[in-house]
Amino acid sequence: MELRALRYFQTVAEFGSLSRASEFLRISQPAVSRQIRKLETELGRRLFTRHGHGVSLTEAGRRLLEHGQRVLRQLEQARDEVRGDAKGPSGIVTLAVAPAAGYYLVPALVERVARELPDVQLKIVGGFSGYIHEWLVRGQVDLACLHDPLPRRGFEIAPLVAEPVFLVGKPDDTRFAAGHARIEDLARLPLILPSRPNASRRMLDSWVARRRITPNIVMEVDDHSIIRALIRRGIGFSLLTQCAIADDVAAGKLQAWPIRPAVAWQLALVGSTELLRSELAGAVAESVRAVMRDLTSSGAWPGLPRAKARRRPARLNFAPFSS
Repeated sequence: MELRALRYFQTVAEFGSLSRASEFLRISQPAVSRQIRKLETELGRRLFTRHGHGVSLTEAGRRLLEHGQRVLRQLEQARDEVRGDAKGPSGIVTLAVAPAAGYYLVPALVERVARELPDVQLKIVGGFSGYIHEWLVRGQVDLACLHDPLPRRGFEIAPLVAEPVFLVGKPDDTRFAAGHARIEDLARLPLILPSRPNASRRMLDSWVARRRITPNIVMEVDDHSIIRALIRRGIGFSLLTQCAIADDVAAGKLQAWPIRPAVAWQLALVGSTELLRSELAGAVAESVRAVMRDLTSSGAWPGLPRAKARRRPARLNFAPFSS
């Protein structure tokens, strides 16, 4: 299997079109088609289904893409390490992070990497934890910051911070006179939550199941900005960390109540064991950990005052980390 054919295949899969892939690669469409046919002949399987709007991956194509992306990224890492041996880490590292956490983590991380790793280029992608986990396993990203990652062979998981979880609603709601919400309230309040397989939803489902509570979920939304907009209109409540709501709470647009008993979602850094051994990815991983230590110890991370940064409430169905 030739690397050129594998790269062409990956590009066609990303664009979903032979013509757009050929334009991006600056190679004629017949040349791209020949490489794809060559791969299909070698593997004895169809990799794409052709249709009027372009192409889509077959099941065999999806499996090849998952493995091929990992192979190509490893080759890129090897090339960058060899080139950068004399002057330190160099190359591109793709980091996936949930938008709310990324809002606070990424600016400080970019500054640190620019200062201490000048030959390293960060590529940042955002998404919910369920999608990030899939990108990581498929080799589409190098490192990921996500909530409650599931242990998986070949990957290392490093805890970063336990973020307290709050019930979030309109600021003029007066039903929580005690200043906090209880787990039983989730059975009667209209809840707007992410859909499965988002990590926060998975953890919530397990948490309430153990307490034999059925949450009153009226809507599933996989976007924090939309969830916040719906809450501001009084359509429902949600469960979020302060990273996701700090600005709206400060502006008086939302109100957050602690949950009793206290709950936290664990944010962790995840990467493949093999990749983390490389100088490039290892250096970026250490930068992520260092930035998080600074943000949490200083109280700059929302919901973790400096004096209480080391105190952690009970975790929400938090599986033990493994490496």
